Amino acid sequence: MVLVRRFAWAMLGAAIGLAVVLVVFYVLRTALVGTLFAADRGYARDVLVGAVSLVVAFALGLVPGARELESTAARSLLRHDGDLVIPGTATWTHRVRTAAWVAFHLLAGLVVAFCLFGLVPATVVIGLEAALGQSIGSPVPVAQGAAGRSVVVLGCAVAAIILFAAAWPVGALAERLVGRFLGPTAADRLEVALARQRKEAEHTLLARELHDGIGHALTVVSVQAAAGRRVATTRPEQAAAALAAIEEVSRGALAELDALLGVLRDDRSPSPAGGVADVVEQHRRSGLDVAADVDLPPTLPPLLHRTVVRIVTEGLTNARRHGAPGEVRVAVRPTEDEVIVQVSNAVAPGSGPRDGRGGGRGLAGIRERVSLFGGDVEAGVVPRGDGSGDDAGRWLLSVRLPRLTEPAPGAEGARTPRDVRARRSRSGDATTRGARAAGRPEEERNG
Repeated sequence: MVLVRRFAWAMLGAAIGLAVVLVVFYVLRTALVGTLFAADRGYARDVLVGAVSLVVAFALGLVPGARELESTAARSLLRHDGDLVIPGTATWTHRVRTAAWVAFHLLAGLVVAFCLFGLVPATVVIGLEAALGQSIGSPVPVAQGAAGRSVVVLGCAVAAIILFAAAWPVGALAERLVGRFLGPTAADRLEVALARQRKEAEHTLLARELHDGIGHALTVVSVQAAAGRRVATTRPEQAAAALAAIEEVSRGALAELDALLGVLRDDRSPSPAGGVADVVEQHRRSGLDVAADVDLPPTLPPLLHRTVVRIVTEGLTNARRHGAPGEVRVAVRPTEDEVIVQVSNAVAPGSGPRDGRGGGRGLAGIRERVSLFGGDVEAGVVPRGDGSGDDAGRWLLSVRLPRLTEPAPGAEGARTPRDVRARRSRSGDATTRGARAAGRPEEERNG
C-alpha cells in the first residue's frame, strides 16, 4: 500500500508536469520556429524547454491554494504525520517554499513516469531481443553468444524491476522533505509559542481569580455555617442571618465559577452577541415567524442576561430545526423574584408528545446553566384541556431564573464592579461578628 500511495502521488505530479512541458514546448516552438527548434538543434531545444518548464512549475506554486492542495496530497498519499502549516496570512517565505515544493513534485513525477513508461519498456525490448537473438526494432545491437545474451537478459530483468519500483525511493525522499517545505517556519513556531505562552498566562490569571474569589467564598461559607450551628438554638435570628449570608455568598461564587469555567472550556461556544431583541431579529430575517414579548430590566447582572439570551437562542434554533411551520412565541417576563423565559412553537406532525427530559446538548446545556442559578427548566408538549390556553398542543420551553437583580446605580444598596471587593470584606466582617456571637475565639477561626 505504501508503494501504491507513493506511485499515486508521483503520477499526480507527472500529469501536471507533462501538461506544463507540452504547453511550454508548443509556445516555444511557435515563438522560436526555425531557430532553436531546427532539426539539428535538439539538445539546445530540450534544455530550453526543460528550463522554462521548471520556471513555470515554480510559478504554479505561487498560485493561491497551491499550498492547501499539496498539503492535502502529502497527508493522504505520503502519510506525513508532522505539522503542515497553512498560514492565515502567507509570507514570502511560505510562498517560496510552496513554489519549490510544487516544482519538486512535478519533477519527481516526471522522473517516475519516465522510468515506468519509458525505460521499463526499453529494457523489456532489449531483454527480449537478447533472448530471441535477433533485433525487433531496438537501436541497441543484439549481444553475441549465449553467455552474453544471458547476461543481457538478466541485467534487463533486474533493471526493469528497479525502474518499476522507482516510486519507492522518490516517495521516501518526498516524505523526508515535505516537512521542510510545507512545515512551520521559524516565525510560525515563534508565533505558536507566544500564543501558548499567552494562553498559559491567561489560565494562571484565572487560577488566581479562582483562588481569590472562590477560596474566599468557601471560607466565608464554612465560618458562617459554624457560627450558625452554634447559635441555632439560642439565637435563631442570628442563625438565620448566617444562613442568608451563606446563600448570598454561595450564589455569587457559583456565578463567578461559571463565568471562569466558560473561559477555560475550549469546547464552549462564545456568548451570543447583543441581546434578546438582536437574536429575535436575526431569526426573523432568516424567515422565522417570531412573536416576541420581551421585558428585561436593565439592572440584570451581565451573567444572568447572557443566560437569558442563550435560552432564547436555543429555543428559536430548536423551533427552526424541529418545529412545524407557524408562529414561534417568545416571552421574557420579570417578576419580583424571578425572570421567566418561554419559547413555544407548533409541533411537527407525527413527532408525538415528549416529556422534555431528553433533548440534545443544547437543552442539556441550558439545564446545566440554569441549575447554577437555582432555577427550573421545563420542556415538552403542553397537554390539551388543562387550561393552558394558547400554548395547548405546542412545544414549550419554560425557564424560571432567580432574578438576582442589582439595584440601579446610585440607589441604596447598589453594587458596582468597584464595590465587589468591599462587599467581600463586609461579608468577612459579618462572618467575624457571627463567630464572635457564637462564642468562637479568634484563634480557632483563624485556624
